[in-house]
Amino acid sequence: MSITVICASLYMWYKKTEHFPFGMKEVRSLLVARGLLGFFGVFGMYYSLLYLPLADATVITFLAPSLACWACSYFINEPFTRMEQMAAYVSLLGVILIARPVSLFTAFTHSEHTVPPTSGNLGLIPSNTTTADLPGRLAVDYDSVTPTQRAMAVGLAMLGVLGAAGAITTIRWIGKRAHPLISVNYFAVWCTIVSIVAMFALPGVGFLLPNSLKDWSYLIFLGICGFVMQFLLAAGLQYEKSSRATNMLYMQMLFALAFDKLVWGTTPGALSITGSSLILGSAIYVAIHKEEPKKKVQLGESGDGDEEIGIMSPGFDSEEREEYADIAMGRLR
Repeated sequence: MSITVICASLYMWYKKTEHFPFGMKEVRSLLVARGLLGFFGVFGMYYSLLYLPLADATVITFLAPSLACWACSYFINEPFTRMEQMAAYVSLLGVILIARPVSLFTAFTHSEHTVPPTSGNLGLIPSNTTTADLPGRLAVDYDSVTPTQRAMAVGLAMLGVLGAAGAITTIRWIGKRAHPLISVNYFAVWCTIVSIVAMFALPGVGFLLPNSLKDWSYLIFLGICGFVMQFLLAAGLQYEKSSRATNMLYMQMLFALAFDKLVWGTTPGALSITGSSLILGSAIYVAIHKEEPKKKVQLGESGDGDEEIGIMSPGFDSEEREEYADIAMGRLR
């Protein structure tokens, strides 16, 4: 996040971005909310990984896009059509088929073992597997996780979902009133401050620096990728309506499978391919789907204030209003 702060600040300083660094006064409260909610979105996700398998945490996290679409339709009156709702649910089903969470799929199996994994990075971990059996794959032994710890992890994961959905909603609410990098900076600065304080305040966390050129290269590359991702996400959410832009977030599962094959050589199984097809089909539909055009008020329509509504409607520009006013005055003469 600190790399994101540096990159974003240098770019806006060099380009002399308007209202840098704090944004317009009228949207500063929304920018602060975007930073806070974005932090809780990240925190909830990563804390849940301490006690939940990656697949379970992934599926919970992907509740955020649909929730954000609902929030935008409720708070800022953005359209979220029935077909877009169905596309979001189909994409979520695709995520479930790819991730195959342990808690869900073990409920449908009668054997003592879970469904075998077909993807290296999102594979299932059998419930009787320990860290000794799979060194380096697990953060903890999931057999030793207590119900209380699991419930807390699920609760904080849901907090992360609310935070991510809230961050998306505030970005849409801000709209074009602030440069995308300004909202990214609020988020990155807040995460950096909290992380630094936590490293020194919490026992056992500590502060570590990379100890080789290779590690530094990985860290810098990760920071640059994070900066580009945050910028493109904020820009996409600002310039396109919520439901269409937000549903594109499901596409990252396809890239995860593709890089899993290219980097690690893991071939996706039938369920992963099916889930990918569902996500891709939904994304294509949302991208090419056109809204039904709204009925325009016909010029010359009279009665019940139709003329006044027609003149003041957003669809009329200043020239059209003047032309229509001339026509109306001619009729009066």
